[in-house]
Amino acid sequence: MKILVIRFSSIGDIVLTTSPLATIRKAFPAANIHFLTLELFVPLLEGHPHIDRIISLEKAATYWQLTTVGHFLNDAGYDLVVDLHNTLRSQIIRRRIRSTAVRVLQKPRWLRLKLFQFHLNHFPDCFSQRWLLHQPIRDFVDDWSSLPQTKLNVSAIEQRQASDYLRAHGVLNDYIVFVPGAAWKQKIWQLDYYRELMEDIRETDPGSMIVLGGAKDTICDRLAASVPELVNLRGKTDLRLAMAILSRAKSVIGSDTGLVHAAEALGVKVAMILGPTSVETGGGTNLPGSRTCQVSDLWCRPCSQNGKKPCYRKEQYCMTLLKPDLVRNNLP
Repeated sequence: MKILVIRFSSIGDIVLTTSPLATIRKAFPAANIHFLTLELFVPLLEGHPHIDRIISLEKAATYWQLTTVGHFLNDAGYDLVVDLHNTLRSQIIRRRIRSTAVRVLQKPRWLRLKLFQFHLNHFPDCFSQRWLLHQPIRDFVDDWSSLPQTKLNVSAIEQRQASDYLRAHGVLNDYIVFVPGAAWKQKIWQLDYYRELMEDIRETDPGSMIVLGGAKDTICDRLAASVPELVNLRGKTDLRLAMAILSRAKSVIGSDTGLVHAAEALGVKVAMILGPTSVETGGGTNLPGSRTCQVSDLWCRPCSQNGKKPCYRKEQYCMTLLKPDLVRNNLP
């Protein structure tokens, strides 16, 4: 059997698709499973035990390029296509794949609208992103109470390379990783709160502290300027090296963002800071022992699915009321 799974972005969402990927592998252990994603995120899935081939797509692919990819995939002879993104881009591609069974993710847009606009939560109690991503393949699920954990793979060689890299940057002992950046500024915790938390941790924990982030995560530089002991690796690692560093961390603290989800998929416990996003719409942690840090009983949250929507209140209370001691008390 030959199966194609589609998910283009982003890091956190691709990480979460590795849970239904494990379910597909369990249902069809001898299947040849291919994964279609954006070229940018291919390194994330390298060496994954449930993927036999990764197919990449350029982020800026035109309509004609998408149709060409669709025709190419049609000739590959898939028995099943599982579209876990269901965007215009994936629709253009999958509609060129003929005579194939297709499973498509149906996004809960109406439930989200009622929650964000009218504060009516009609999501089922069991709702989570892993639960949602399993809906297209629900007949493959044996036990809804124990859906597979997310999983990423880092080799022993990559871990040794990460250790050598960190040693060259003065990290000689156990360490905690901070991931303070996020795609949307509404999801970023205050600089002063991070600094206070780091100072508190430094007094009780002799280990090192590392901050990871991409080129746009300038909060990393501002933190490093105010916390001299902090090892700032913003923009200095590629995705595979960042994953290897995360895999050896004692714990990870940060926003509801891709690298924090990746840490859980590498078996590392995290403290995830939730502001405008929430567990009601599937946000939060998955790994037993991880902690979700959020302000409870705040009438205006959640206000959006991914934190993109600017806050309309005079103060972003979902972040300002989330004090450092609350996060400190929830460290894994």
